[in-house]
Amino acid sequence: MGKLTGRTALISGGASGIGRAIAQLFLEEGCQVVVSDINAESLESVTKELGEYGEVAGVAGDVRSMQDAGRMVETAITRFGKLDVLVCNAGITSVMPIMELTEQEWDAVLTTNVKGMFTLVKHAVPHMIAQGGGKIVTLGSEMGIVAVPESPAYNASKGAVIMFTKSIAVDLIQHNIRVNSLCPGITRTPLLQAEVDNSLDPEKTAAEQASWAPIMRVADPREIAQGALFLAGDDSSFAVGSSLVLDGGFTAK
Repeated sequence: MGKLTGRTALISGGASGIGRAIAQLFLEEGCQVVVSDINAESLESVTKELGEYGEVAGVAGDVRSMQDAGRMVETAITRFGKLDVLVCNAGITSVMPIMELTEQEWDAVLTTNVKGMFTLVKHAVPHMIAQGGGKIVTLGSEMGIVAVPESPAYNASKGAVIMFTKSIAVDLIQHNIRVNSLCPGITRTPLLQAEVDNSLDPEKTAAEQASWAPIMRVADPREIAQGALFLAGDDSSFAVGSSLVLDGGFTAK
């Protein structure tokens, strides 16, 4: 029996990278999974691939929209009858120093990374309360803990995620809903790999990425997914409002 057998999870931003890895691992552990993503084409392809591992449904939409977020939650309820785990993974990155940072960039990052969690939580919580509890995992970042000068919008958004998580965690625990944040470090996502592939010196770029953390390599998405599994399951039964940092030592230095 898997660690999530008989449970249903909704994973936003699940069509690639960490989100996809979380979806696959949850399915392997017996969970029924609804994957949402703004990229409908990629979502369709990934949902078919994930179908090899268990029961999965896909729903396209934008987490910045209250209406779309509502559809994502309702898909889980309609398809599987309940929602035990919500993983708020959808987000975007930003590398733009303050002197170059535009209002459009700021709004896009903060709206996606912070409001995009609020919309899902807002719709999911009533269902979780009605069924007697649940788990919520938000995706923070090492950059919500340690500042990087070139990324003020992203730093701000992930710092906000961590505090949002703490705030709702101490509120919702009275309803047996445990909320915690997973804070990954540098991870080999398609976006990170594209930086290598499109650079003038791929070998040098890959080496620079590997040297980011003291462990001297980037994480595999599967390693980060293991953290999500821990927070979504019963093994983390005393974790409330915690930030699980998986960063290869970056914040320790």
